[in-house]
Amino acid sequence: MKGQEGMEASKKIVVGYAVHDIIGNNEQCLTEYDPEVLQRAEDAGLVFVAQYDDGTREVVKAADVRKPDPTVNGIPLATAGYVDERTAATVACFDALSAIVDPQPATADETGEGTEAVDPVEAFRAALAALKALEAKE
Repeated sequence: MKGQEGMEASKKIVVGYAVHDIIGNNEQCLTEYDPEVLQRAEDAGLVFVAQYDDGTREVVKAADVRKPDPTVNGIPLATAGYVDERTAATVACFDALSAIVDPQPATADETGEGTEAVDPVEAFRAALAALKALEAKE
């Protein structure tokens, strides 16, 4: 493809594996990559499923299972959980900031009781601290 020299556009990247128990009809994420353990599991009837970056899945043999290194040209790919966590924290910051910039009038519930007012500045500070805490976990 023009402009994408060196890109692995057609190569599917394994982002994880699932272990499927056909008898119990359940699936779990694979976290153990010892070849001997994987082979024993396959011999016992467990099935390994490769999960690719494009969302497709494929049954693979235990001998083909390798610990995933989801990178493209040396650049690590973000996992869905990583992105979801940061997106939720970012949205919470903007929601809190919106309450400061565009405050809404106090409301009452069906009994006529007013709802407790939340200090929008403190809510923003808390949301921002939660977002910053995600960065500190890296």
